[in-house]
Amino acid sequence: MSNNDYVTGIKYPKPFDEYAVSLCQSASRYICILSPQLDHAAFDNSALVDAISALARRSRQTQVRILISDSRPLVHYGHRLLQLARRLPSTVHIRKLEEHPQWNNETVVIRDRDSVLYKSGDSDHDAFYEPNSRASTRRHLELFEELWRFSVEDAELRSLTL
Repeated sequence: MSNNDYVTGIKYPKPFDEYAVSLCQSASRYICILSPQLDHAAFDNSALVDAISALARRSRQTQVRILISDSRPLVHYGHRLLQLARRLPSTVHIRKLEEHPQWNNETVVIRDRDSVLYKSGDSDHDAFYEPNSRASTRRHLELFEELWRFSVEDAELRSLTL
């Protein structure tokens, strides 16, 4: 994986998952993930969780925000990122947005303010990766911020304490 190229035609969930890990490993402050169901095949792996955990513990200024539309698979089948969010609730946030006119089920991973991994909602092989594009990242981050404003905390995702 070259760190300077615009890469297209990335298949989902693999090697999309490897690009996501690479972005999270190289993040210095922020990771934003937009994914309808936070698919297990792309996002439930130890390398990704380790990278996000390391980022979350790096400093008080780091932030990981994950936005989904359906929490049932995470709760029903379990998910490493859900476990991480429960362990680090002040840094790793998972919220839910069932629908919004601007969200067409894209899956997006945004690193800091300069890199983006994107898959449209109707494709499994047309993902693209831009590791050094502030302009493209800004567009995706603006959409993420807009969706985040309308999202809610999901009681299903909270840790159950007995």
